[in-house]
Amino acid sequence: MSHRFQSHINHVISYQLVKSAKATNQLIALEELTGIRERTNSQRRSKRERRLSNSWSFYQLRQFMTYKALKFAVKLVFVDPRYTSQTCHNCLHIHPVRGESYRSGKKFTCGHCGWVGDSDLNGLCRLKRLQRLLDRYSTLLSFSTTSFIHNSTL
Repeated sequence: MSHRFQSHINHVISYQLVKSAKATNQLIALEELTGIRERTNSQRRSKRERRLSNSWSFYQLRQFMTYKALKFAVKLVFVDPRYTSQTCHNCLHIHPVRGESYRSGKKFTCGHCGWVGDSDLNGLCRLKRLQRLLDRYSTLLSFSTTSFIHNSTL
């Protein structure tokens, strides 16, 4: 995959996300992507899938999101990924035993409310819920256009 193609795709993705947030007067909440290669490489995947994800420029996407959010005055927060995929988006419960998780690979089964589904979908719904909360209270909170939010505090 060429560098120009990746750069173009990152520009398109970042522009569409920022444009959509601006049009709907919302902030953007993204998971902090530091260490994503290490996390994704621990999963069983084909050689082609590993090559594609390892060659992708996540840092570049973050940089594009940051400067476009600043340019269009859209608030952008980076959320600490700890507990995002381990917290049930439905009831906000985390497994009570330290080191244990309701997540098993791609499946999430909440032992508290019984919600069952894809673990990535659960993490996405958790971020969406956090985004709505931050949107609702962003006028009361004082944070810069780009901020880092520790997930477990919200």
